[in-house]
Amino acid sequence: MEVITLRNLSSFGDVAAEDDAILDYFLSTEAAKKLETRESFLVLGRKGSGKTALVRHFSESGTFGLARSLNLRGYPWNVHAQRIDAGASQIEAYVASWRYLICVELSALLLSAGYAKASSESKVLTQFLNDNYGGVSPDLGVLLRPKELKLSKASFEPTVLGNKLGSVSLERSPKDTNFGIELDALSKSILGNVVSLAERIGVDALSLHIDELDHGLAHLDDSKRLMLVGLILAVRSLRIETRGSRASINPVIYLRSDLWEELDFSDKNKISQTHTVNIEWNEHSLKALVDERVSARIASRANWDDIIDSDLMRGSQPKWNHILARTFLRPRDVIKYLNEALYEAKARNDNPLLYKNKDIVDAREAYSSYLKKELDDEILPHWPYWEEALQACSAISTITFEKSAFISEYNARRSERNETGIDEALELLYSFSVIGYERRSGYGGSSWAFHYSDPQAGWDRSATRFKVHLGLKEYAKLREERAK
Repeated sequence: MEVITLRNLSSFGDVAAEDDAILDYFLSTEAAKKLETRESFLVLGRKGSGKTALVRHFSESGTFGLARSLNLRGYPWNVHAQRIDAGASQIEAYVASWRYLICVELSALLLSAGYAKASSESKVLTQFLNDNYGGVSPDLGVLLRPKELKLSKASFEPTVLGNKLGSVSLERSPKDTNFGIELDALSKSILGNVVSLAERIGVDALSLHIDELDHGLAHLDDSKRLMLVGLILAVRSLRIETRGSRASINPVIYLRSDLWEELDFSDKNKISQTHTVNIEWNEHSLKALVDERVSARIASRANWDDIIDSDLMRGSQPKWNHILARTFLRPRDVIKYLNEALYEAKARNDNPLLYKNKDIVDAREAYSSYLKKELDDEILPHWPYWEEALQACSAISTITFEKSAFISEYNARRSERNETGIDEALELLYSFSVIGYERRSGYGGSSWAFHYSDPQAGWDRSATRFKVHLGLKEYAKLREERAK
């Protein structure tokens, strides 16, 4: 019988999905199953919830037609901001530029696969890409940089009001209302050839998975907000336009939930209800994720229960519950905690090596520092002085606190440049799940409402009692309040 031990395990994987061997132990979740039907085109989730893992699954596994990921890390947003359609409404000012960019990416995806090189469609697509970008696989960041797009009889000759376009200028004056019309005409020509070529060679799906939007859009000003709305509307319009085709055109956008919440446009609710996938994890799905990794990395058919001893933690709490209570119910949090506990366990010479309570407890210090850095990445773009609020919580010293105590400690630490008042500070801390508030029931009981675990609860402005997330207990040097 195979001995199950942690001794030879180097880690449970990398916290960042882009660096992890995710395809070796990908867990098919409800979100993944919904995307497989190609009905949804917007994936929402908090940072670390598994968006990039889905991107890699659908773009790298080779089982979902022709697919590619579009990584917008380092994308030239400032260049794109100049490609505005003055003839469209404000909310649709960037739809034409995104439609063009996506159509070019679809043509590059199809041509890079090496299909039907002698066909009429492939010839004109190849000619257009060579004329304007010097090859059939241009970088995403250069697609909107040319001052002018060259058109010819060998590539495309789209018409506007019966007149052939010899070129399309991307640099226009702010008052030029023809930009979107001309660019849309070119995009339709490209898209028509892409669909025709895909149908000719029997490709049933062309998928683009647009990821890493948060790296360029950590903070949304008006221009970036309009560009993001334009991307969403462009993807929806392309999917509608090609709905009857035998070749499915399937661009998918992966977006942080907090960025989605900042957007406001007329069809937002309709898209939320019919074309959106929300990545959500719970105790059972996260345990299934860990079981997949245990089975892949330690022993076939092994699971979480096989790599822990039988002792319960203080208060008769299972080890799994102790870990989960310190996470935001995200895969990266669980993986990080298990890796830190593995480091502690390997200091012992036990054979076989299993997790003990001491390993789980000793991992809390390093894990808590990790969680603080994760929150820095999320909160600092919105609130540069958020640590002053966390210092106030530390000064109170207990993990639960009254609003009156926070007012006193926050005011004592609030710098002149920090314009965030008491109520706004508490609401921001809640929105990023740094704190939860006490929620009373009608039967005399109470519970803690945290945004990450119960987003439907919403913020309660009348709340007076709060609790710092357990994952920050060690970093903030907090202690449990003694029962009265």
